[in-house]
Amino acid sequence: MLPQVLHRAYLRCPKMPQVSWDVLSSLTVMVVHYSFLYMIFAMPLTLSYRTTKVINFVHSNFITYGAYVAILLNGLYGNRNMLLAMASAFAIVGGIAVLNNIAVFEPLSRRGAKPVALMISSMGLWIFYKYLLYTIIDLATHFSRVNFVSYPKIVYEWIPSVSLDSVRLSSSFIATSLSAAAMIVGLYVLLEKTNLGRAMRAVSDNPILSEISGIPKRTVINLTWLIAGGIAGVGGVLWTSYAGAITPEAGDSMILQVFTVGFIGGLTSLTRTCIGAVLIASIENYGITLLNQFFRVETSYKPFLTFVTLITTLIVSPPLGAGGGLPYRLFRRVGKSA
Repeated sequence: MLPQVLHRAYLRCPKMPQVSWDVLSSLTVMVVHYSFLYMIFAMPLTLSYRTTKVINFVHSNFITYGAYVAILLNGLYGNRNMLLAMASAFAIVGGIAVLNNIAVFEPLSRRGAKPVALMISSMGLWIFYKYLLYTIIDLATHFSRVNFVSYPKIVYEWIPSVSLDSVRLSSSFIATSLSAAAMIVGLYVLLEKTNLGRAMRAVSDNPILSEISGIPKRTVINLTWLIAGGIAGVGGVLWTSYAGAITPEAGDSMILQVFTVGFIGGLTSLTRTCIGAVLIASIENYGITLLNQFFRVETSYKPFLTFVTLITTLIVSPPLGAGGGLPYRLFRRVGKSA
């Protein structure tokens, strides 16, 4: 009732551009949908950083690889079962994340590599996986004669769409909402109610003390990567049910939004990451709509709003170790000299 009351008050303002209730309700559904998607994309990034202290640029590859697991299953075998695609993406992408840790991050950490060196190594892996995927897609396209370079949206079976008055909730919206709810509840139970969750929090807070206490740090970190990579892969599967066309740039096209949401959460707080997801989805959709109505700003400027939010976050509340660089050191120096 409240949105309708606000909308009627909005319509009584003669100087303001008029937006119909149908448009506003559809826009709100889009904001909610993107909020859930950004939660699924960004919460694994926060989870992995708070435990491993690696700013992982391969995270965008995780999303893309998850999408292409679903695409290859659909294009080569005709699979339209989302649960099968999700389980396959979780296992494959989670396995890639663990492999990255065993082959790259763990050896570097043993040699005393700083977080900056780990971040740079993740950039190298990001480029490697990006072009490895292009190679796989080219081979699959050549032998199957199916165009995997730009693949259309997948319509999965057994997932209904729902109509509420004039508002239609698509099957993608339903699947994303249920998946986001399951992820939030699952992570809460994992971190708060299980021994593994307590071990993950202990490694995050004090890795040296946790090892002295007998916690198997290596196993905990590998399991963290498995969960983080797997959830991001599931997010990629959900993206295939929503995007008009999926390309090998799918994850890279969302890296700005994902890192901004994670930085709003400080790369440590899953709750603040959820809030950041809602904030970015609202800024992108409500913000660009208002700018378009009042100032005729093109909707293609939507990423610019996210970029401004990212810069503001890094200046006002930089996550230590990630975005804490110059602004944090400058503010601290000024505070000491005052």
